[in-house]
Amino acid sequence: MVFSFSQRKALSIIPHITGALSVIGSLSILYDILKDRSRKLHRPYYRILLGMSFFDVFASASLGMSTWPIPKGTEGVYGAMGTTRTCTAQGFFIQLMLVSPFYNLMLAWYYLLLGKNKPLSEEAIASKYEKYMHSLAIIPTISIAVAGLPLTLYNNANLWCWIAAYPPTCDNDEGTHGHDWPCERGENAWLFRWTFFYAPLWFIITAITVMMIILTRAVRREEKQVIEMQKQTRLRRPSFEREEEIRRGQHLQNYI
Repeated sequence: MVFSFSQRKALSIIPHITGALSVIGSLSILYDILKDRSRKLHRPYYRILLGMSFFDVFASASLGMSTWPIPKGTEGVYGAMGTTRTCTAQGFFIQLMLVSPFYNLMLAWYYLLLGKNKPLSEEAIASKYEKYMHSLAIIPTISIAVAGLPLTLYNNANLWCWIAAYPPTCDNDEGTHGHDWPCERGENAWLFRWTFFYAPLWFIITAITVMMIILTRAVRREEKQVIEMQKQTRLRRPSFEREEEIRRGQHLQNYI
């Protein structure tokens, strides 16, 4: 799709606004947690949220730079004023946004541990599971982002720098070459987009969905048990009241 100059200008400016708002939101969460750290940082929930927001600041700031880091003079890109190095740096930090879905998966796991049939206390979660939660969110994200550096995957992706082939016409989304010349950077970028981002993202979405289904079923099961206990209590209440009346009557007769 070919965009007009005004469309390219708008697409370049909008991320500056949305990225700045996202950074402000992430910093607000960090501030809210840290200002009351003596209370909140004792809970795994807030420590998970702290890790997510910390990485979100870098990813949002990189997205907010929009086309600025793209090499200056790149055809069809408004506002490009960077170099290959700035483009690589932006792509690396944008790839770190994968940590947010991973941390959301950890939050789903956290809620599942709290709400399953045999719920764990927050102290038990902190001692047994929290270290794995942070490791599973951070290590894969950083490893994937670093792997993109020697593979020269971070190139102009039109709105910002991310996993893309250079020149853009050397490779398409199906992996077939658009022209006879080879890619100078980011060869098979379409495959690495799926391997490094979309496949993990869909795995996370599926895992969260499964966890929420399990949690919902556990809560409903517990709710049914509570309702059944309430019914049993109401059924036994008349007999209790009758026995109490008999005891009061006997006590009254003895008194008389």
